[in-house]
Amino acid sequence: MLGRLFSDDVIELEVEGADFLLRLASRGDYLNWRRARADNHAFLQPYEPVWAEDALDEDRYRMMVRDARRAFRYQSGAVMFLIHKDEGEVIGGINLSNVRRRVAQMGTLGYWMSERWGGQGRMTRAVERMVRFAFYDFNLHRIEAGCIPDNEASARVLLNAGFREEGYAEKYLRINGAWQDHRLFGITRPEDDL
Repeated sequence: MLGRLFSDDVIELEVEGADFLLRLASRGDYLNWRRARADNHAFLQPYEPVWAEDALDEDRYRMMVRDARRAFRYQSGAVMFLIHKDEGEVIGGINLSNVRRRVAQMGTLGYWMSERWGGQGRMTRAVERMVRFAFYDFNLHRIEAGCIPDNEASARVLLNAGFREEGYAEKYLRINGAWQDHRLFGITRPEDDL
């Protein structure tokens, strides 16, 4: 289905009616990705793990791309960037990770958006597209996601994309240097609910 994936292949997913597409992380996106992450560090840090000193280094990025492409090839994950069609810039990122097979057939969704491009429904559309990809290309049954309680924007994205709020986990992930509680969300492939 996905065929042989070479390290420099460009893999893109169209997002119907959107001004961006999803592109599998590639070596050629480094400078664009670095600029987006660096410009948004203060905006993103409250919602992410503390960045390592070398978080934006090219060697670290290349390792991330190598690992992401291997995961994609074996359908165990996907790291994609939101690429604005007109500007050509990275405006955000979305990833599918922690894919569990056998009786679970599920994965975990994470995402980030540049401040300049947020608040306009783009991430909701990216999440919807990635969920369809996970269900019908990776044949997953369930996708999970979470956000810290005061990240209302992220909760809205998930709810608007069809996720259901399922619970609350105390000290779930280490975000911004502290163990943070999380609201938990999930979505299952519709035909599997019958």
